[in-house]
Amino acid sequence: MTYDLKIKGGLIVDGTGAPAFAGDVGVRDGRIVALGDAPDAAARTVAADGLVVAPGFVDIHTHYDAQVLWDPMMTISPWHGVTSVVVGSCGFGVAPTRPEHRGLILRILERVEAMSLAALEAGLGPQWPFVTFPEYLDAIERRGTGINIGVMAGHTPIRLHVMGEAAVERAATPTEIAAMRTLLDGAMAAGALGFATSASPLHVGHAGKPVPSRLADDAEMIAMARALAACGRGVFHYNGSREPSFAMHETLHRESGRPVVWTPLLSGQLGAGGHRKSLLRAAEDRRRGLEIVPQVACRPIVSEWNFASPVLLDTWSLFAPTRAAPDEAAMCRIYADPAFRAAFRDEMAGRGGRDADFAGGAAEGESRRRSLALTEIAYCPEQPALEGRGLWAVAAERGVPPTDLALDLALASGLRARFRTPIVNYDEAEVEELITDPHVVLGLGDGGAHMSQLCDACYATHLLGHWVREKRALSLEHAIHMITGRTAALYGIEDRGRLAPGLPADIVVFDRDRVAAGPLERIHDLPGGADRLVSQPRGVHAVVCNGAVLPPPGEGWSAERKLPGRLLRGGRATPRG
Repeated sequence: MTYDLKIKGGLIVDGTGAPAFAGDVGVRDGRIVALGDAPDAAARTVAADGLVVAPGFVDIHTHYDAQVLWDPMMTISPWHGVTSVVVGSCGFGVAPTRPEHRGLILRILERVEAMSLAALEAGLGPQWPFVTFPEYLDAIERRGTGINIGVMAGHTPIRLHVMGEAAVERAATPTEIAAMRTLLDGAMAAGALGFATSASPLHVGHAGKPVPSRLADDAEMIAMARALAACGRGVFHYNGSREPSFAMHETLHRESGRPVVWTPLLSGQLGAGGHRKSLLRAAEDRRRGLEIVPQVACRPIVSEWNFASPVLLDTWSLFAPTRAAPDEAAMCRIYADPAFRAAFRDEMAGRGGRDADFAGGAAEGESRRRSLALTEIAYCPEQPALEGRGLWAVAAERGVPPTDLALDLALASGLRARFRTPIVNYDEAEVEELITDPHVVLGLGDGGAHMSQLCDACYATHLLGHWVREKRALSLEHAIHMITGRTAALYGIEDRGRLAPGLPADIVVFDRDRVAAGPLERIHDLPGGADRLVSQPRGVHAVVCNGAVLPPPGEGWSAERKLPGRLLRGGRATPRG
């Protein structure tokens, strides 16, 4: 036998958690045909001496729903070894969408996932190649992808499709719930991986109104869960408030009979040590035989933001006028108003009396104020010497309140000045407790969302570099299992996340002594020249998807070659057309 590709001399970590072993990998027709001993010749050989050979990483929490239609490689995920992604997370997506609702769905994405509206409009164009969810899957498959993609059916577009603009105003009627159930049934039949929703009060959509899924009552949620029960497969992804909705998780699991993955579980979201209650509950659920799994992150959630889109402050009633402002000039007038500034100072000092603005009440309000106190000045075109310095330290030097300094810098720059704030997950000891707990799943990379504010799609290389090599909190085998076999199995992706003869050849080759996520850098490569933050990988030598070696960062896929990614309908790749 002659192999199309041979990866020679690596340390093989197969994704199951089993001990690593030395050997070769032989690939033919997109599949692994030899593992360990691969003696035959190959058309192409990748030398892996001294390197780790692992399954391609499986990222279960991304937002490439729109981006995939203009960027089939779904960068930056494959740069960091990801060969399979799940989109539709938190119930946000672009299908089904009636033509008359396209503007609204994009404005919801702009607000809740901080996507550039101009980039979305330029990337998708005026004529979308789909209306229904099955048509959306067909469009993805027809256009092709650089890596594999599975799609969750999203509650927000389903609700908007049925109810129109009333979806952000009220509960659904029984007739409307039945129509949503019909759409979900059709999505599952077409190959959705499951159903995703958000009840989070942090998810504020266009014009400051709740995203559609937040208006769903228990009857509506249960109807969606029963659709999965009828289908007999799929995962239910529930994004809730910072205070976990344990009773709702259990109800959805009971009614669906399917795994419930809930988000987010992060250090600091309910104050110091607040995550431990959730870990204890996850362990108890496991003992009771309930597959209810919290999703955690291995990186600090750090947002780079400005006062033109002050997403960190969206839940403050103080900022309601800025959310409703028609343009940036109107926002600037608000920020210059002495009454607004005084209220902002009081709020940051805990004197504002607005703890009801926060889903977690006083505890969450204090947590948010504490994180804001760690804010750095990220970009200051008028005073570049301030970049990288702490906002509070600079304010103390100048003898001014930090809130006033921030607003002054914002106004002087035409709202272009940016600030970098660690929101949650920045206490390393607590993060270690989360990622080493056996009852969680690792995700929350958010690839495709918040692109001008943060970049966590590089979490896999961060995990391997920081938590495995530097901190030694996890073994290499266990860490790789967490981002391959574990994630694939939980989401019903049947033939990914492992290395074994007969399985598709999704493979990443990396240097365990160098692998890491590089520092964030801002580039302008989105449609219309919009910007985003990216991280360059370190120590990643080769990424293979379905037997094809992907180009490194900065190089595109040859137009003459068919893109190697596959649409994972129902968790499995469909036959190539």
